[in-house]
Amino acid sequence: MAISSATLDTWSNQGATVTPKNLREKIEKKLTGDDSKIRHKNQLEIYLQGSYRNSTNIYGNSDVDVVVQCDATFFSDVSELDTYEESLFHKSFSDSTYKWDDFKQEIVETLEDAFGEENIEIGNKSIKIDSGTYEADVVPCFEYRKYTNFGTDEADREYISGIKFYTTNESRSVVNYPKEHYKLGAKKNKRVNMLYKPTVRIFKNMKKKLIEKEMIIKEEVPSYFLENLLYNVPDVKFMVSDSSNRVYEILVWLSENKNALMNFVCQNEQVSLFGTSPEQWNETDARKFINQVINLWNGWS
Repeated sequence: MAISSATLDTWSNQGATVTPKNLREKIEKKLTGDDSKIRHKNQLEIYLQGSYRNSTNIYGNSDVDVVVQCDATFFSDVSELDTYEESLFHKSFSDSTYKWDDFKQEIVETLEDAFGEENIEIGNKSIKIDSGTYEADVVPCFEYRKYTNFGTDEADREYISGIKFYTTNESRSVVNYPKEHYKLGAKKNKRVNMLYKPTVRIFKNMKKKLIEKEMIIKEEVPSYFLENLLYNVPDVKFMVSDSSNRVYEILVWLSENKNALMNFVCQNEQVSLFGTSPEQWNETDARKFINQVINLWNGWS
């Protein structure tokens, strides 16, 4: 039996919006204030990423992801430039003396002073703040520029802006494109009459039900991967006003295309969704999730 439109419409509602906004502002105030140890505190971009930034958070979401991006320097990828453009790039910029490790340590020290050392934990990819009343994952990063053109004038230089940081345990570089993710998700939402993001929230609630019923485990389906999966569904499948019919159309499409997952991209359109890196999903877990959502749908009562 299909899940009713009434239930799905409830699941489509967005969770908290005020708390994450206030928490980001609180962190920003500490990192840019007079007591901040960050040398380039006037060249910071501090913004939400993840479900709170993209308005796909559901009730019960807890951790708030906050990006702290330093624009005093940047990492770059010039692999798409020709030989002449690459030579221009190297003539235009020199290596920075301000290192990412130094920037991260300045953030850690500032947060420990502001929130208490006992409330700060350095994780592999983020710095966690846990005061007992709120939690936040702070990601220190430099801007990452993926150049597509590079001329002698600024007007002739084009790049896709991302972020880059290093893991604590392996010193492995991680590149992501949260601004592209947000921008392209907003465009898709607008194209489909503002039904994309509510539908993502529906699927996140279905994932929550699957975990409760022990049909999947949480680690198999990170919410970021789920949102990226749905981004690949054609726009026309979202442009169905009745939520039950819309979800059915999407499930049929996912079922019919679950053997073509290697063609799927992340919402930022810069990275393949499936692959071997820790920042990519695996096809086995994705197919299991699709099958179990269909089982949940067919067995609903």
